[in-house]
Amino acid sequence: MVADVLKKETGGKALPEIEMFPMEEPWGHRSKMEFTFGQEGGRITLGLHQRGSFQRIVDIEQCEIAHPEVSRLLQAVKEIAAGFEAKSYDPKQHEGFWRYAVVRSSRSTGQLMLVLVTCDGPRPPLEAMAARLPERVPALKSLYWGVSNKVSDVAQPDRLERLFGPELLEDSVGPLRYSFGPSNFIQPNQALVGKVYETIRARAALTGGQAVYDLYCGIGLISLGLAGDSKVVYGVESEQENVSFAEKNAALNGISNVIFLCGRVEDLLKGRALFRAGPAPDVIVLDPPRAGLHKEVVGPLLEAKAPRLLYLSCNPASLARDLKILLERDPAYRVESLQMFDFFPHTVHAEVLATLVRGPLI
Repeated sequence: MVADVLKKETGGKALPEIEMFPMEEPWGHRSKMEFTFGQEGGRITLGLHQRGSFQRIVDIEQCEIAHPEVSRLLQAVKEIAAGFEAKSYDPKQHEGFWRYAVVRSSRSTGQLMLVLVTCDGPRPPLEAMAARLPERVPALKSLYWGVSNKVSDVAQPDRLERLFGPELLEDSVGPLRYSFGPSNFIQPNQALVGKVYETIRARAALTGGQAVYDLYCGIGLISLGLAGDSKVVYGVESEQENVSFAEKNAALNGISNVIFLCGRVEDLLKGRALFRAGPAPDVIVLDPPRAGLHKEVVGPLLEAKAPRLLYLSCNPASLARDLKILLERDPAYRVESLQMFDFFPHTVHAEVLATLVRGPLI
């Protein structure tokens, strides 16, 4: 499927064979799960949306793709919630209390963080959760209460209060340690992400004297992974909270040659301002959102004429579209390698890395 999408969009351009990285054990790999509360015959349920349904929630007894302790946590949350009169939120009537249970996990420590999102309402049910959950599920180390009165079905609270436990969880990928909070984005498949970062490091072909620009850097894990082989790395991220975490993670690992900048990539690249202010890029890493590159990024990106572009994507369709534009607008680039990582086993979704190198026109 990925090969067909890439070939169709790039219009017959010669593409290398895709190197495959499957999941050897496709269970228990998810670092984050968002469950939704529902109501059936007066009984509180907690699970996932039925495919194609806005309102129907399939009650989950065992979640096979999450951390093994997540299933125990779900049952405990449902049992405690059932002891109170508060009902699950009804998205049609826009009334109710319980909305979401967002669970995050650390693969290296086995610890869990839970964010219970509700509408405005009584505090005692959350106090009961804080008092009883740690004993029921020892892996649970942090509990947050989030409040959202939004009509939209999005598990992002407007207010967040920590009820117990540390503010952050810590995890590791390869030799890197990093911390994250309830709202930071990290790659969802922590079983395979080390192979992704290892491949990026190999494809960057760094020898110690290069300047690297990591665009859409999040909490800085790619930047920090490349720092040891680079002269300097610039990480660009639009969310200030992520930039703060990236700087903390750099300090946690004793890395001092990475500079993190807060701003939208399209704004910082306008007129090649970022590349003019710093050293000319030897390697540019792109890890954009699912929609792909902003249209205003392509121009300054190509004008920089970086010898190597590494593009990591969770959406082969937007990757194919962007590759077509890049290859057509600068024929000096060619796709040197393609890797596909089975980040989302049991689904058609995949993570794809494309490495472009720039050389003389043949």
